[in-house]
Amino acid sequence: MPDNVQQTKPEIMEGDPLVTAAHALHRMLAALRLTPDRDAHLARTAENVAEFWAEFFAPFIAAQPPPVVATFPANELAGQFVAVGGMSFHSMCVHHLTPFFGTAYVAYVPNELGVGIGAPAKLLEHAARRPQLQERLAADVATALEAACRPHGVAVCLIARQMCLEMRGIRVDGRVESTVLRGCFQEAAWRDQFFNYLARHAAG
Repeated sequence: MPDNVQQTKPEIMEGDPLVTAAHALHRMLAALRLTPDRDAHLARTAENVAEFWAEFFAPFIAAQPPPVVATFPANELAGQFVAVGGMSFHSMCVHHLTPFFGTAYVAYVPNELGVGIGAPAKLLEHAARRPQLQERLAADVATALEAACRPHGVAVCLIARQMCLEMRGIRVDGRVESTVLRGCFQEAAWRDQFFNYLARHAAG
């Protein structure tokens, strides 16, 4: 970020839910002996975390529905394989509130309606902004795309690094792949086409 651009933070006032959250986080940090008397940089950590969580989880906190995506008559695209891949995403593990992040690949076979190429990214971003399971995130994207254009089928693959595996517990390589196949993608021919697409574009 350029030096002359200032980030704006929500103003915290007494009675604000952010104050309640920050107070609770202060108590949690103190219980773990993560206190400013031991490291001065911890002085505002509780407020920073409360503000970050409130910002990141805002769509979920506000119970916002998935974004409305523009559709158009599929015409010559009807029945064709349409894929959008290489979409970066990040979310937070619902069990540990640790990050997981990676790349998404979405394909669908239009029926009567198609969607813009930016639609899968919008649906992915919305679904990722809640405490999540990677498997559920893939399913959420598939369900939202089905609701938007009623295609013959939808396929979603998420390849991500799970920090709850890499930073805690067994501390192993946290690369996880989750795939959801709906509609025609449960048939061998369409399933093979999607996996062949992944083999070409998701290598490494």
